[in-house]
Amino acid sequence: MEPEKADSWEWLLSNNGTFATNILSTVLNSKILSAGTNREETLRNNLVPKKVEVFVWRTKKKRLPVLMELDKRGIDLHSVRCPVCDGDVESVDHAILFCKNTLYIWTEVFNWWGMKVAASLSIGEMFNIFQTSAMTELGAKIWQAVRWTCGYLIWRNRNQKVFKNKNWNPPVALNEIQITSFE
Repeated sequence: MEPEKADSWEWLLSNNGTFATNILSTVLNSKILSAGTNREETLRNNLVPKKVEVFVWRTKKKRLPVLMELDKRGIDLHSVRCPVCDGDVESVDHAILFCKNTLYIWTEVFNWWGMKVAASLSIGEMFNIFQTSAMTELGAKIWQAVRWTCGYLIWRNRNQKVFKNKNWNPPVALNEIQITSFE
């Protein structure tokens, strides 16, 4: 007769049954952030911090708490106009791409990379990986990381305006984006 074994926990995602955060992170990345079926749709880029990847995921899913979305959820707001430019309703697309301040930044970032920004780009197109014929795969990944960082810093600057009443200064924001991109 075999001696009785004490009950124990076993985690099925690891070979030895022991929980490990790095394995959990790998599983989450493959199930959530790598939601696309091809390289262009993936939300993984190891050149940026996880918070930037999560920001991109939330942006592509239209899950940012912009004023238009908050209003749709029944939150009482005095206005849904963009708090940065007061020129249009603040949607995800407006806040990240089309506000006059963000459009200035995107134009300068694209110029910095020797490209022209297409005014009709969607959030998905802006954050997907794309490359020109002159770009290597690594260059395309770096270019994607710069765009993701740019979007994240645009959102952060918007939040500083909304929550801390800090003035938005597009040239200063652009300088921050360039410095962060180099880092």
